[in-house]
Amino acid sequence: MKLNQITVGCLDYDRSVAFYTTFGLTQIVDAPPRYARFETPTGETFSIHMVEQIGAASTVTYFELDRLDETVTALTAHGIVFDSQPTDQSWGWREARLRDPAGNPLCLFHGGDNRRFPPWRIDQSIKQKGNEHETRTIGTRQHHGQRPAQERRPATRSLWLAYPVGGAINVGWPHNPHRDG
Repeated sequence: MKLNQITVGCLDYDRSVAFYTTFGLTQIVDAPPRYARFETPTGETFSIHMVEQIGAASTVTYFELDRLDETVTALTAHGIVFDSQPTDQSWGWREARLRDPAGNPLCLFHGGDNRRFPPWRIDQSIKQKGNEHETRTIGTRQHHGQRPAQERRPATRSLWLAYPVGGAINVGWPHNPHRDG
């Protein structure tokens, strides 16, 4: 699986197109006044579509840059306003925050190796046959390999917990129907 397309709402098509092209994306689809698609220098795509209103923000779109500070300086010189300047974060990233013309939150960041491989990453490697019940410690958390469901959890059946957050419904722990059947 490969995540490639993110689409956010826009309220003013021309203003949003100008923002994202100034932002450094290349416009590859122009279907005014409803839709535009852009491409990053490495080939991922991002698009906008016209909506009547933007609800409360519950999602932040992240764009990773190798030269974060220089890019923020250049964008600021082009009139783009940032909510926060580049700042080192405790999780090992350097981030700058801003909003697009419709108010969608964006984060420009440099994560380096910590983007995919932070010290606390849960090891996702597949075990060799015969070691399915091995217990091991990776990063700061303990993992129990591919243990049978009856060994991972008590026999009682848990329910999904659903609760509203920012206008959306989050569904959370403890039951995974794909793994636990």
